Amino acid sequence: MRSAIKHCTFSAIIAVVLLLVGNDLTAQEAPFRLRALRWGGSLGLNFNKASLGYQHLHEPFPNFDKPNTDNEKVNGSGEGIYAGVLVEYLSPSWWGVQIRASYEMRDATVQDIYATPQTEFITRMAYLSFEPALRIDQHLIPNLSFTAGPLIAANLTGTYDFKANADGPVTNSDLGVPDRSVVSLGASFGAAYDVEILRGHNTSVFLSPFFDYSWIAAQRKAITTDTQNSVQDIWSTQTYRVGIRVSWESRKPVEETVYVPPVPRAATAPSENRFYAILPDGNMLVHKTVEGYFPVHPYIFFDKESQEIPARYTQLTNAEARQFSTDDFGNYVKGEYSSKQTNINQLMKVYYNLLNIYGDRMRKNPSTQLTLRSSDPEDREALVAANKVKSYLVNTFGISANRITIDVDKPWAPSGSASSNPEHAAMIADENRRVQFVFSNPAMYDAIPYTITDESPFENDMVFNIEREVRMKSWKVSITGENRVLNAGPFRARTATIDLSSLLGELREGDFKAAVIIALQDGREVTEYLDFKVYRGSDTKNASRYLMIFDYNESKAVRVYENRLREEIVKGMVSGNSVYIHGHSDVIGSEEENQTLSQSRADEVKIIVDDELRRTKKDVKVVAVGIGQQKMQYTFDNRYPEGRMYNRNVFVEVIK
Repeated sequence: MRSAIKHCTFSAIIAVVLLLVGNDLTAQEAPFRLRALRWGGSLGLNFNKASLGYQHLHEPFPNFDKPNTDNEKVNGSGEGIYAGVLVEYLSPSWWGVQIRASYEMRDATVQDIYATPQTEFITRMAYLSFEPALRIDQHLIPNLSFTAGPLIAANLTGTYDFKANADGPVTNSDLGVPDRSVVSLGASFGAAYDVEILRGHNTSVFLSPFFDYSWIAAQRKAITTDTQNSVQDIWSTQTYRVGIRVSWESRKPVEETVYVPPVPRAATAPSENRFYAILPDGNMLVHKTVEGYFPVHPYIFFDKESQEIPARYTQLTNAEARQFSTDDFGNYVKGEYSSKQTNINQLMKVYYNLLNIYGDRMRKNPSTQLTLRSSDPEDREALVAANKVKSYLVNTFGISANRITIDVDKPWAPSGSASSNPEHAAMIADENRRVQFVFSNPAMYDAIPYTITDESPFENDMVFNIEREVRMKSWKVSITGENRVLNAGPFRARTATIDLSSLLGELREGDFKAAVIIALQDGREVTEYLDFKVYRGSDTKNASRYLMIFDYNESKAVRVYENRLREEIVKGMVSGNSVYIHGHSDVIGSEEENQTLSQSRADEVKIIVDDELRRTKKDVKVVAVGIGQQKMQYTFDNRYPEGRMYNRNVFVEVIK
């Protein structure tokens, strides 16, 4: 029993230290997560260390009658099942509250070495345990949490088998333990590591390995004799527990202000409220100097029934290859990459030079190895395609053939699924007919920096939203004024954006009227109007733009970018900046599904950005918008598989 007291005292000291460390690291109450509620279940194995003390359990009495100086010889050990449910409240700060209700087995085998001959007790004690605990989170090891709290154990069953000789057979079995305590008290301390396996907008599923130490005392009523110590000579069990926990988290929703800016807008919804529209901040159109980072997608897509690298990929002569340098790519004009203006198709000229970019980087990094993973849905031309790419790198850039291996297999992240619409089968097959570059050096995938003057940025868009209660088939919009007309639609998704830069043109300001025509499900068509005015700003803003690419039908891939979002993008922000996050999709699938998917992509990024901004105490406006498959100034060409892949993206733009 003294051993148990020592263990509990030591564990309590550790818990206090962890509490102080966690509190010190977050002494400023910087929130580093969203407020959340979790519930789930646990399954584990108890490793028990029992001490039966001084007992009148099995005649002849007493049992375990030991001298006071001999404390360890009555200890026994055993294992048992642990299973339970839990509920957790997580505050936005370092602390949370956890309540567990569990079934657990505190079984152990204990020998009475003072009996002649030595006897053995195989004890089976089952409990329904309640464990309220304080949860402590800290910053040193993210996702690692600690718990500490009291334990209340209600006894369910208690039996034992008796061996008159410890080395012999069972003499008596399933004897009831007399005078069991109905309720025993104790303490529990633990640690768990949360691994997020599924994530939604406001929900997540976690798989959490855990370790607990707990102790319960007075499992059997004390024997009132002069020789018994009422503290030490009572039945108690220390338990070391390992297991796995599955929990479902519901977070406080992120700000549902996707289309509601913090600055009042001039445009308001008409009285019937079938739609509402949002204008740029202050009704002011801006232009920017943008420093961007364009990731080169490591795929070359081959045309069906062709054995040649498609002509849209830029291929150099040997003389041109000797002069080519990725570091000077902004000045390189072959392939018509000469424009620094906002034309998303010009950025594709960077991608179409990927053979030359990777060839140049391999030339500058002679130790880098390359695997060409080639696939063809019809298993015809995969090997030929890979050899074409290898031949170009070897013959044009002088890369040693020994540095390049070929692997013919299915794509690691294929497009399409069993539920894909058959009408898109050809486009999906085109995306899976590809050669992927797999490098031994991650630096080979570094994004290409660029600088552009953006005359029609995202902030200049007017956002139209059809109210959810409107039962509509489709809708369109017509904007007139200043002798100009802009028509857009029809749209089936409830949200669409209109670039006002082209509408205003070279005018300094203009008055316009928007007519929103809605085709209702009952066959009627209604039209509502909105008058607004916009101005052209004279100042040039500075911005940084980041592009993040997702796999097919994927909204969770942003977790791959989480470190960069936190440690690079948010780290470079200062209070007063604005952040615009807009998600996109390709044209595979329905318009409404793509709208939802693109919004999920944007929201996933916003959750991480908001969380890191709260943690670092930065006052930055963040707006997240899903664009879906709408064609706008940020949309790549959907004709080719590479354009569709680039359209599965999120742009993060930081306005200085």
